[in-house]
Amino acid sequence: MQSHAADENSIATNQSRSLPPAEENWKPQPQRNSANNIITPVTPINNSLPEKERQNIAERLLRVMCADLGALSVLNGKDFFKLAQTLVDTGARYGAFSINEILGNMNSLAMKHLPRMYNQVKVKVTCALGGNVCLGIGVTCHSQSVGSDSCYVLTAYQAEGHQIKRYVLGIKDTDNRDSGEFIHQWVQNVLSEFVMSEIRTVYVTDCKVNSSAFSKVGTCLRCSACSLNSVVQSVLNKRTLQARNMHEVIELLNVTEELAGTAGIVKETFGSLEESSPPPCWNSVTDSLLLVHERYEQICEFYSRAKKLNIIQNLNKHLLSNLAAILAPVKQAVIDLSNERKPTLQLVLPTYVKLEKLFTSKANDAGVISKLCHLFLEALKENFKVESAHKVAMILDPQQKLRPVPPYQHEEIITKVCELINEVRDGVEETEFVVPPKKARQSSESTKVQDDDRMGKNEVYDYLQEPLFQVTPDLFHFWSSVTQKHTRLSKLAFWLLAVPAVGARSECVNMCEQTMLIKKRRLLSPEDLNKVMFLKSNML
Repeated sequence: MQSHAADENSIATNQSRSLPPAEENWKPQPQRNSANNIITPVTPINNSLPEKERQNIAERLLRVMCADLGALSVLNGKDFFKLAQTLVDTGARYGAFSINEILGNMNSLAMKHLPRMYNQVKVKVTCALGGNVCLGIGVTCHSQSVGSDSCYVLTAYQAEGHQIKRYVLGIKDTDNRDSGEFIHQWVQNVLSEFVMSEIRTVYVTDCKVNSSAFSKVGTCLRCSACSLNSVVQSVLNKRTLQARNMHEVIELLNVTEELAGTAGIVKETFGSLEESSPPPCWNSVTDSLLLVHERYEQICEFYSRAKKLNIIQNLNKHLLSNLAAILAPVKQAVIDLSNERKPTLQLVLPTYVKLEKLFTSKANDAGVISKLCHLFLEALKENFKVESAHKVAMILDPQQKLRPVPPYQHEEIITKVCELINEVRDGVEETEFVVPPKKARQSSESTKVQDDDRMGKNEVYDYLQEPLFQVTPDLFHFWSSVTQKHTRLSKLAFWLLAVPAVGARSECVNMCEQTMLIKKRRLLSPEDLNKVMFLKSNML
């Protein structure tokens, strides 16, 4: 880069005033800039860069890669290209210069401007959350284990247009001794920097968080993946199985876990089991059993070539098939509930009903499967709690409405919908529904109709009487199209349907690993670390 700048020093000196700012030269190719008719003067030089200079740059890149293999993905990213282009343009404008002398320590330079950039992004996030039309957001607070350490990721969700937008507001490393009240206080402190206190909030937390503390300031739901994971763990816990004399199940779990962990078997035999992976809080023992069931024929062939058939002979194929038939729908439910691109809260109650029917149907089978299904039914009722927000969200899906639940529950759910409708009404709307004080005496029947209209019941009933959708709709697109017709319901939909059913995401693992690594190496202060992770999550 220095050589390039030195060779063209005279050109850069004559044209330095006419050059656009460095940030406008990030796309130097003429064809990329044809839309705004800007062609940078350095383009022909870049195209005719001597091979020796290319080799020199390549060598420097390889040294960076070898110093930190994590830079492999960074070097081909758009931000690195922008940085490199900015340095090239600066050299072309001001001539060759020593980076050490002019810019100094790169880390110090970046950290010096960190507060300014952090405040800029923070203002954008605050404005986005403050511009919420339904005055309601979803907030997830979920832990992620990294070895012996763990940290919590705090994320805010809201609907923007036809999409769910999420903002990571904070990451905090925690100790197992930290109480749920301590986590709750941290969440409230962080939220107070971004949102108004009167905004309606639905919290989604894992089992380690004290839900009662969050219930005082909003609705608190448990992560659905954690709930289903608890269902599976409570049934397939080896102590529970031993106490109930289900030794064949214990043996099957041990064998499948051994098969799934055998060196070389995953790459050669298993391959890729699924396109969508479950969230980080899912159970790995279940995955081993389902993986062996899915690739049973390939596994037999593999061990036959290796002349190690004794392991396969210890596998109870009949029990494996029956147990996989129970666990596969559970895992698929977790995958569906953890979809990060679509609303998922409306799927919680139908998922409960579906799994309850599955376990009930197989509880009449003979042998150990019947016992397991009875245990699964008990664990489902105990660990997979369906709250009012789940029921209301289900109604807001025009393909489901009240179809998954029996008729005797309909009125109760409609009442919950009306209660939440009145929570999301703002002050302007409330004045529209106030009954005028001076009015002629009316019959009790007409008064009830007015009360129902004021509470939103008439709007709910009108919506429920509309025919069900036969195909899965884009929920936000649907509610955008009926905003004038179902004004209150649409506001409620844009709030609740943006709340995720699962609190953990796949990217949380990487974020927590990086956080703990930076902390252990003491590369940044805790305050700067929080700011850097905030920028990483919300700058795009």
